[in-house]
Amino acid sequence: MKKILVASTALVAAGMITAGSAAASEKIKLNLGGYSKWWVVGAWQEGSYEASVGNGTGSANNVDVKGENEVWFGGSTTLDNGLQVGIDMQLRTGGTVDTAGGQDTTGDVIDESYVWVSGGFGKVIIGTENNGTYLLHVTAPDAAGNWNEGGVMMGNQAIARPSAVTTLPGGNTTAILTDGDAEKITYVAPAFYGLTLGATYVPNAGGTEDNQNVYGNGNSTANAAAEIYGVGALYANTFGGVGVKVSAGWVTYDISAGTDRSNELAFGTQLSYAGFTLGGSYRNVSQNGSGFNPAAVSSANGTNSATGYGWDLGLQYATGPYAVSLAYFNSKVQGGNNATAGEDEITAYQLSGKYNMGAGVDILASVGHIEYDDEQAKAATDDPNHNEGWTVMTGLSLQF
Repeated sequence: MKKILVASTALVAAGMITAGSAAASEKIKLNLGGYSKWWVVGAWQEGSYEASVGNGTGSANNVDVKGENEVWFGGSTTLDNGLQVGIDMQLRTGGTVDTAGGQDTTGDVIDESYVWVSGGFGKVIIGTENNGTYLLHVTAPDAAGNWNEGGVMMGNQAIARPSAVTTLPGGNTTAILTDGDAEKITYVAPAFYGLTLGATYVPNAGGTEDNQNVYGNGNSTANAAAEIYGVGALYANTFGGVGVKVSAGWVTYDISAGTDRSNELAFGTQLSYAGFTLGGSYRNVSQNGSGFNPAAVSSANGTNSATGYGWDLGLQYATGPYAVSLAYFNSKVQGGNNATAGEDEITAYQLSGKYNMGAGVDILASVGHIEYDDEQAKAATDDPNHNEGWTVMTGLSLQF
C-alpha cells in the first residue's frame, strides 16, 4: 500500500510501497498497488466556440466517460548496514490519463520508474519521478481528488481549451511541473520538528519528458529546459487542535543558451480544525529564452513564453465517511501563440463531494465551471480563442 512521504497534495511520493520488503538475504519482492477511477461526465460549453472550430474539432460531447487507472509495482529490502533500498514503477492501464487527448488501452505506458535509498540521512530518489518541490507542495483541498492538473475539468478533459490559450507549464496547477517526469536525482531530508526539506537536480542530458511541460500551450520545441535545480520545504504540525501546513519551492532552469535563467516560485498553506480545512497556493513563473518578448510573443520564431502566475483557494469539510469542498483557481500567462500583447487567463471553480463506502471504495461527485480567455479574444471578440462551460460528473474510485 502506498503512503505519502509527507502530508501533501502529491499523489505519489518516493518509496511509498512499504509492503513487499525483503530481508537482507533475499531479493526484492514486488508488491502491487494502485487505483482505478472512472467518471460519467456531463459537459456544456459555448455553442459559438464549437461552431467556430467546426463539428467534432476541439469540442466535447455533452456526456462522456473519463477514466484514470494505474498499477504500482514496488518493493524494498534492508541491507546489513541498515540502509533501505527500494524500487517503484507505475503503469498506466487505460482511460483518459493525460491532457493531450487521453490514452486508451493501446497506449499503456510506464508513467514513473525510479529507485530509492533511505537511511538516517533521509531519502535519495533516482529516476523518473516528480521533483522535490512537487512532492512537498500544498494546494487548495478537494474532496474528490479532482483538482489541479489531474482533474477532469482542470485537466482540460471536459471543456475544450482553445489552442491559443496558454497555461502554466504542466497545466492548471500551482505545483512546479515544468520538468515533468524527466530523469532526475531528488533528495528528501528527514523531518525535523515538522519541517521537511527536499532538493532536485535534472542534468543537461535530454530526458523522456524534458520538453513536455516547458511551454504552457502544448508545444514542444527545440528549446528544452535543461540544468534544472530545485529546492522545496514543507512544515506540518498541530497546535491546540489546529493543523498547520506551509510549503515553499523554487526551481531554476535554462531554456536556451546565452539567456538569463528562468525561475519558478510556489507557495502553499493549509489550516485545519474540527473537520474544516482551508487552503490555498500561489505559483509564479518567469521564463527567459531566445526570441522572447514578454509583451508580444510570436510562435514563428519557435519559442513560446509561459511567464505568468496562478493561484487557488479552497475550503473543505469532512466528517465520518463524508467530505465536501469548494475551490477556485485563476491563472494569467503571457500569450504565446500570436503577436497580440496581453495575458491569457483561465478561471475555474468547483464543488466536490466524496462518500467512503468502505476500505478503498469511494463515490465521487463534482460540479464546476471553467473559462478560457486568449489575449486576442480580449482585444477583439474571437470565438475560436474563447471558451467556457459547466461540468457535472459522478465517479467511482477504487484503491488497492
